[in-house]
Amino acid sequence: MDKKDNKLVVELHEYSHSCSDGCCTDYGTMVKVNGVELPFHNTDTYTIVEQILKHLGYDVEMKDSYDFDE
Repeated sequence: MDKKDNKLVVELHEYSHSCSDGCCTDYGTMVKVNGVELPFHNTDTYTIVEQILKHLGYDVEMKDSYDFDE
């Protein structure tokens, strides 16, 4: 099967919920790949990309770097 015939559907659903008295907030991004919800609800791209690739069966070594002005 040609790769163009293997459609991959990635859903990102961001959420934010506050408790009734406003003292706490729960937020994150829920990820589904072809309808399967992945376990980690996060907002950082590192975790989102890593779990998608691992779910697809890739041996993943993630590297990240930061460039901040101080």
